[in-house]
Amino acid sequence: MVKRTVILMVGLVLLLGCAGSAKKMNNLQVGMTRADVIEALGPPDSTSANLYVEYLKYGACAEGLFSTPYYVRLQDGIVTAYGRYGDFGLGY
Repeated sequence: MVKRTVILMVGLVLLLGCAGSAKKMNNLQVGMTRADVIEALGPPDSTSANLYVEYLKYGACAEGLFSTPYYVRLQDGIVTAYGRYGDFGLGY
């Protein structure tokens, strides 16, 4: 009985934590600065860039307990697009 309660509590904590991280994504808007994004979402899990474009990668629990990669594209330090893998042709 105690084991079942502990498992249930851990599951609830994971679900609530994931729901909060996915909801943060709703704070993004095209036109935000890099600093605005980091203030809204926290530091990215990873970044990549070329001469003109930078991508910030976040892992968000948008669908249950599984982490879904979420990308923010910045050009000249301004958000031009954001979304999940394949939403705007990242190619990776």
